Amino acid sequence: MDKRAMIKSLQETRAEQRKAVDAILEAAQKDERTKLTDDERVAFEAGEQEIRDIDARIAELDEQIRADEAAEATRRRYDIKPEVEVRSEPLTYQQGSGHSYFLDLARMQLNRGDADGGVSAAVARLKRHGAEMDVEFPRREKARQDAAERDRDQLDREVRRGNRGTIFEKRVNPNRTDGQGGYFVPPLWLVDDYIDLPRFGRTFANTVRNMALPAGTDSINVPKVATGTATGVQTADAGAVTSQDLTDTFVNAPVRTIAGQQDVALQLLDQSPVGFDEITFADLIADYNMLLDTQCWNGSGSAGQLKGVLNVSGINAITYTDATPTLPELYLPSMQALSQSARKRKMMPSAVFLTPQRWFWMASQLDSQNRPFILPETQAPFNPLALQTGGDVEGPVGRMLNFPLLADGNIPQNLGAGTNEDRIATMRTSDLYLWEGSMRTRVLTEILSGTLQVRFQVYNYAAFMADRRPETISVISGTGLIGPTGF
Repeated sequence: MDKRAMIKSLQETRAEQRKAVDAILEAAQKDERTKLTDDERVAFEAGEQEIRDIDARIAELDEQIRADEAAEATRRRYDIKPEVEVRSEPLTYQQGSGHSYFLDLARMQLNRGDADGGVSAAVARLKRHGAEMDVEFPRREKARQDAAERDRDQLDREVRRGNRGTIFEKRVNPNRTDGQGGYFVPPLWLVDDYIDLPRFGRTFANTVRNMALPAGTDSINVPKVATGTATGVQTADAGAVTSQDLTDTFVNAPVRTIAGQQDVALQLLDQSPVGFDEITFADLIADYNMLLDTQCWNGSGSAGQLKGVLNVSGINAITYTDATPTLPELYLPSMQALSQSARKRKMMPSAVFLTPQRWFWMASQLDSQNRPFILPETQAPFNPLALQTGGDVEGPVGRMLNFPLLADGNIPQNLGAGTNEDRIATMRTSDLYLWEGSMRTRVLTEILSGTLQVRFQVYNYAAFMADRRPETISVISGTGLIGPTGF
């Protein structure tokens, strides 16, 4: 697509996105609200980020057009005939480009980082890289097919020259068994379409309040009012006024390190037709995200771990004991958990978290007429127990009493006396703070140079304050949450 046509298309997309963002603000003004709801805020921030990304891409394309026009004007001024026809542009992440795919991926996932143009430039490069791969992969596939056809033609020429004995092993009834003709049916390795290791993401960690980790500290302290002031009725004119001294305390979140590394033979990096370093870094970063989310749930708070919400003292504990649990019976402890979160925090909780297995078990429950209790939101009957609103295995999957249900596969499923229980938790996620630094990556060649190996490392610093307001967290436990069979 021509650069000017791309700019026109981007401008149209920007106008549509701006209209959607303005509509969110107009809706809030129409309702005479001074604050956006959580869903509106997420949509508004996503729209604004998309507009910034589009502006960055338009500026980049405009700069390229201006440079092309200046070069063309110079060529015409001096009547220079072009000797080389440029048929393709350099790839965004090719060697020598100065950009790193895995660092841009980390900047986009963590939504932070100022180097190399910052987050918006990283997102723009990743989008451009995706468009380039749509062209590059078919080109590579065609090159492999052309090479296979050349090899086949070479074999045909050798056969016509009478050299069958030098290239074919004579066998009785050749077949695809190796050594009996099978070597002439080589396997096809689709290395560009490699299968990554499935991992759950960081659903819970992304819902709490995320902040950049300040430099130069190994812990973060937040002051907290322990005993508040008091007011009372004055019994009579000139009578004593109620007085109570305010006392304070603090909540501490130590800075922890999450790191991982992989040693790779230099021959693999040199000889592999794919970027094995990018595969390695992408896998390490995916595991970091899963581990961080797991720590936010069940970290012990000692031995270098974060303190997870399940190990915070003073939370609201709801026990659901049931040898044959059903969804209607689970409804009561769910409402108790929401109630205690709201009553003690004195503000409504914002979400309910459960495992994907627990959600699908809930969705499988039937009433006395063999009808599912949970239906899609568009087909919901009168007064349902819950609604299905999402289609992913992680993140928002449904609603219960209009509270969003979020599935998170990193919630432990080996708890309880029988080490076979999971947990359901409700809370106001904005009360929990997560500080993260910028993802660090290192490539170390000297340490393993004696064996021709390279060490890839990723590490980051994080601090999680789950106990800032323990009263907002309600956790349902008990035999009613033993892992359902078959899910």
